[in-house]
Amino acid sequence: MKKFIYTVFLVFSLFGILFIPFSFRYLTFQSEITKFIFQDLILFFDSKFDKSFITNPEISSDSATFCGLFFTLFIFAILITIALSFSKFWHKHYPKIIHVIQLVAVFYLSLIMLKYGFNKIFKAQFYLPEPNILYTPLGMLEKDILFWSAMGTSHTYSIFMGLMEVIPALLLLYRKTRTLGLLLLSGVLLNVVFINLGFDISVKLYSLFLLMLCVLLLIPASKNLWNIFVLGKTGTFISTQHENPIASTIGRIGVKIVLLFFICAETLFPYIKSGQYNDDNVPKNAIHGAYSVYKITKASNEVNHLNLKIKRFFIHRDNYLIFQYNDDTMEDFYFENGNTHNQLILNNYDGKLIPVLYTYSEKTNLLKLQFTNRNMVIYSKSIPWKKLPLVQPLFHWTVDGIK
Repeated sequence: MKKFIYTVFLVFSLFGILFIPFSFRYLTFQSEITKFIFQDLILFFDSKFDKSFITNPEISSDSATFCGLFFTLFIFAILITIALSFSKFWHKHYPKIIHVIQLVAVFYLSLIMLKYGFNKIFKAQFYLPEPNILYTPLGMLEKDILFWSAMGTSHTYSIFMGLMEVIPALLLLYRKTRTLGLLLLSGVLLNVVFINLGFDISVKLYSLFLLMLCVLLLIPASKNLWNIFVLGKTGTFISTQHENPIASTIGRIGVKIVLLFFICAETLFPYIKSGQYNDDNVPKNAIHGAYSVYKITKASNEVNHLNLKIKRFFIHRDNYLIFQYNDDTMEDFYFENGNTHNQLILNNYDGKLIPVLYTYSEKTNLLKLQFTNRNMVIYSKSIPWKKLPLVQPLFHWTVDGIK
């Protein structure tokens, strides 16, 4: 029974590796394949309930559809494991097949953790908080944004967190250090899971899946680990030697080279290509920043949907114009650059496009936004948001230096 349960979870892990959508740079078709195979099936079963659980049909992180995908893959894993139990080929080659699935899981874990780790080291995951976040009252921030923003203020800790993921991920690639890598990684992933749970970060299910992979891969070494850590006996951390699934030495070397090349392409090549190794220094939009509004003029007969009690607005790195009103509520508009160098085209999410001409003076730090089809002009002055205490690289060995 234990063997059957372990096999089910291992087969489920393989399905998860193949079909759980992940933002790969060079495997963009994975999400489309998952959508093609499973989306309609998940929606069909959801429609059989008296009350639908799914409000978003897209298979996105921690959505009801995403949970449905996990449930569907697990049911398939049970059914396929039962069906395989009647196969002579399965019983004859069971150890080798399980070993291959374990190797796939090992390299997948290494790839994902290297990707997350280097994203932290180069500050692409926890980047410097955007100006609109810095000027939002603390109590109005959601917990996940608060955590993300706090982490983004420390380059040193971001590097440390990245190394805590990169080091065990590298240990996984070598058989003699694989068990040690899995032990270290299980601690790292347990911490990640509870961060996601505690701060309501929407990768809870996926981080639990990665932790499950880690535990499954440690189970074959559990007896040795028990003897070493509990009984105090001598033992080894080296993974049990299995017959290599690729008999040819040249074949094994070729597969390893391809895998390592793909891992490097996914994790390091984008940074090497761009030459940017700290996201805080990546060039932003020319008018990116925070602005304090000191005057708004508009035609007296003009009716505008905007609340005119605007005290600040922000130009976000991802092309959003965000208004902050006197009550600290915010309204955002996605924008694209217009036909001229000083024009923005706002999208108000109703499908209506709003052209805006802007004039910025570096000498006076004044920015004027002219809404050409609404006869309204907003006058503002740039705020030195990078001088706020939260984003200063402050460090004190003693409390005596704190003012």
